[in-house]
Amino acid sequence: NREPLRAVVVGTPANTNALICAASAPDIPKENFHAMTRLDHDRALSQLSQKLGVPSYAIQNFMIWGNHSSTMYPDTHHATANGQALFPQLTQQWIDEDFIPTVQTRGAAIIKARGLSSAASAGNAAISHVRDW
Repeated sequence: NREPLRAVVVGTPANTNALICAASAPDIPKENFHAMTRLDHDRALSQLSQKLGVPSYAIQNFMIWGNHSSTMYPDTHHATANGQALFPQLTQQWIDEDFIPTVQTRGAAIIKARGLSSAASAGNAAISHVRDW
């Protein structure tokens, strides 16, 4: 009895590529295809944990919507830190003016600073994603 394939799609645009993959494999359950934004998620958690002064594992229910690009949306609406809502600990102004733009452009900033992508970070994020799946 084999367990069905699970696919983690990393290539940008990951959401679109995951949809194409899933549509091309109708015998595999749709929930077995994930578009990975884990690297963006982990970077955003790091920002939140620094701002709040809590370890990143204390932050729950935070998510990233969209593709790995400047259009992704880091969603803090249901997030908590140590079981407490992020608001009023964070201001909407900080979320809108600092947090969201930094998350949306972090990958490009790293490439600009290093002159190359953070392939090792992406690999580590893929391992974490599969481990937590």
